[in-house]
Amino acid sequence: MKLFKNHKSHLNNKGFSLAEIMIVLVIIGGIMALILPRIQEGRDNANVRNTKIKMGEIENKINEYQADCGKLPTSLEFMVSDTADCKNWTSNKNAKNLMKDEWQTDFVFEASTNGYNLKSLGKNKKEGGEGPDKDIYSQSSSASEE
Repeated sequence: MKLFKNHKSHLNNKGFSLAEIMIVLVIIGGIMALILPRIQEGRDNANVRNTKIKMGEIENKINEYQADCGKLPTSLEFMVSDTADCKNWTSNKNAKNLMKDEWQTDFVFEASTNGYNLKSLGKNKKEGGEGPDKDIYSQSSSASEE
């Protein structure tokens, strides 16, 4: 019977109760609910900024093409593949990374006699939208004033 005599001395009463663990989990969940939207908002803002930077680089390429060829390109493919339309222009296969926005969607490019429009459809990959879903136009786009 000696086994049962010291039974209480072997119990560990220093652990956490289920209620204490649940309270801690609720507190952590509340903090995460406050922090995660801010993190997502920061990520969206960074994607918009990076997309605008890419668009600036594309605009530079369009301007170079126009200076070398005397006309606007018909599509963004001019950056990565040579065309028979302009013998003075040399494409760069490494510019492939400029063809998509930060949401991995192709940029929309339309050339006209008045200039060109270069835009990203934004996070939702659809026309229009608000916030990060809003269409992003390049600075030199003729529709950027809209």
